[in-house]
Amino acid sequence: MKGAEKIKGIGLLVIALVFFFVYIYILFATDYGLLLLKLTVAVIVGVICFILGWIGITLTINEKEQ
Repeated sequence: MKGAEKIKGIGLLVIALVFFFVYIYILFATDYGLLLLKLTVAVIVGVICFILGWIGITLTINEKEQ
């Protein structure tokens, strides 16, 4: 079982590194850098808004015991 977990861990590490280098390449070496930056910021803002909305719904739905 430990061998399978190590393989999964190495696989995730390789995927993360490849994704990072592809992201950096597209950002700096192609004409799509500005578009990629805009999409990245849009996703980050969307995730932050989703988390804030989730917290708001949780506070609204859950009742506090007194």
